[in-house]
Amino acid sequence: MERTTDMTFLKSFTGGNPDKMKKYISMFLSYCPGQIQTMKDQLEAQNYDGLRGTAHALKPQITYMGIKGGEDLIKGIENLAGTKSNVEKLPEMLGNFQTICTSAMEELKQEIA
Repeated sequence: MERTTDMTFLKSFTGGNPDKMKKYISMFLSYCPGQIQTMKDQLEAQNYDGLRGTAHALKPQITYMGIKGGEDLIKGIENLAGTKSNVEKLPEMLGNFQTICTSAMEELKQEIA
């Protein structure tokens, strides 16, 4: 099965230090689920400015963790929420993003186990 995450950036960023990697992965694991829930709540409330802001704040985390597939989705969510265009696409995009992140978080939990 193909991995959802690619640790190349994180390994480079931490100099391959396992303690630092564990720290950043743990921070992501505690941060990401709440941010996804916030985005779902903002979408439901049609708070597109809030959704754009939350997506923007989560974007670097997705990149650091090397979550393939997540980067394009989070950029797309940020863009559509920011322009308030094609907002009917947002529920499916956010659902796909959550699926990718859930898979990535399982991999990351194994990384630090």
